Amino acid sequence: MFFDYQRNQEGSITDFSYTSAEETPNRKPRLLVIDDEESVCNFLSDFLSKEYECLTATSADEAFKILEEEKFAIILSDINLPDKNGIELARKIKEETPDTVVVMISGKADLESAINAIRAGAFDYIQKPFDLDNLEVSIKRALEHHLSLVGKRKYEEHLKRLIEQRTEEADHFLWYDTLTDLPNRFLFEDRLTQAIEQARYNKTIIATVLISINQLKRVYSILGTKHGDAVLREFVSRVKKCLSPGETLARFDDEFAILMVTIDREQQVIELIEEIKSALRKPIKLYDEEILLTISAGISIFPNDCRNAQEALKNASIALEKAKEEGGDNWLFFTSDLTEKSLNRLKMEMDLRRAIESDEFELHFQPKVDISTGKIIGAEALIRWNKPKVGMISPADFIPLAEETGLIIPLGNWVLRKAFTQCRLWMDKKKGFTVGVNLSAHQLREKNFVEKVNQLINETGVDPNLLEFEVTETILLKDPKESATILSELRELGIKILIDDFGTGYSSLSYLKSLPLDGLKIDKSFIQGISAKDQGGAEFIVAIVTLAHTLRLKVVAEGVEREEELNLLRLVRCDEAQGFLFGKPMLPEMFANFWS
Repeated sequence: MFFDYQRNQEGSITDFSYTSAEETPNRKPRLLVIDDEESVCNFLSDFLSKEYECLTATSADEAFKILEEEKFAIILSDINLPDKNGIELARKIKEETPDTVVVMISGKADLESAINAIRAGAFDYIQKPFDLDNLEVSIKRALEHHLSLVGKRKYEEHLKRLIEQRTEEADHFLWYDTLTDLPNRFLFEDRLTQAIEQARYNKTIIATVLISINQLKRVYSILGTKHGDAVLREFVSRVKKCLSPGETLARFDDEFAILMVTIDREQQVIELIEEIKSALRKPIKLYDEEILLTISAGISIFPNDCRNAQEALKNASIALEKAKEEGGDNWLFFTSDLTEKSLNRLKMEMDLRRAIESDEFELHFQPKVDISTGKIIGAEALIRWNKPKVGMISPADFIPLAEETGLIIPLGNWVLRKAFTQCRLWMDKKKGFTVGVNLSAHQLREKNFVEKVNQLINETGVDPNLLEFEVTETILLKDPKESATILSELRELGIKILIDDFGTGYSSLSYLKSLPLDGLKIDKSFIQGISAKDQGGAEFIVAIVTLAHTLRLKVVAEGVEREEELNLLRLVRCDEAQGFLFGKPMLPEMFANFWS
């Protein structure tokens, strides 16, 4: 079977071309005539042979023997055969060769039987005596229907293969970083847990090393995403050459982790770090630029510093932060006297509690646009901490702490009430304007959370159909069944559910199909820097959009900053976008002026 299709500039399928194997361009469409009167078979065969390759059979059994060996586009059959009636014939052909189109020949007395045959799977019927013009038209319509069936089936098979391929790629992201193909945090923690259990049993020691590239942010800021990624890949290549068999290198966003399971003394860890530093002394050449990289490293040792994988990573992180505070290009082992970070964390927690009580937070809104029309159709609510005498504090600095301490619950309640109230104020000014709110794992697991949301809806008078809750993949996968239950209850209230930062967690087609979702937001790391020339990045976006639309999910692109990015998103038929290209997060009164 041969099949192809064409797309227009927006990516829509505009034309199909398909030809079955039995109907190649040099061969006429094949037609089988079945009638117990040989004279009728010969007449129809002679009449139609100019346009069709015709074979004949005088019984159903004879016809099915022919069908075992050969395929036909159309079967033209008498409704009454000596060994089988038309209803049985149509049903059997429909089951065995679904692309073959059956047209029944019926006498006036058999009209009701012909209609029943159509219900059983026949496409049309022709009455005796034959009107030759009607006969030609009916056969032509049957051929067009056959080609439509072939095309539809081939397109579905093509789409199924594409989904299977993209699903395999998406499942790979469950375990590996998309840029470097290194194990991600999820896989690394799994290996670290196993290594600790083995070391505990064998009474051996293992080392967990966290590494930060001191110039990483500056490299990306100056060189841009594409060249920054090239530098990162070269860094990974050099580090890999320093590792021994059995050692694992992983990427945690801006940091890298090394698991050493074959050491018998701590000096081996120092030797590895010095070897990596030595490998980086040779500049990385990128076009006319020479980039020098240095690293900071934090080390924790099992069983001296930790009891499990979480403590190993936490303590290595404490040591890394201390190494960076001392100027970078340095390494430190974790020790119990590294308390400065813990004290700073405690101070931040106390300040955060006071900030909640003193209402030091602000809710900013970032525009979201319909890509096809360019119109602003909604906004994402983003919390900001405006600390007196200090100024704005990044959410990245206080949200993780809020989650660790449980303060995310009162903070989340404040965000929900503010967002619902603002959405209600905008309801009368801009019809259909949606507001998105991020949910944390603690909120989603909070007892009576759905009832609390419903109560807020009633108190603020907001239309729940204008609300969108954004949840990350990591949160959902911790307990998929419980997540599905809670999200279903929220959707029953009218709220839309979107996956946030899609692609950075454990993306898998299986949970997209099983969870009650309305859309997904592609993480900005996949958007920034893409263009039609960036084949790899563009193909990934196409894969996500294709999967989402197949599952009837809308797709929102985050972090759009350039027209070139927007043009590609428009080309692949992404639905919505947000980013600095359309506007930065702003206070609601500024936002109202922005879109009014």
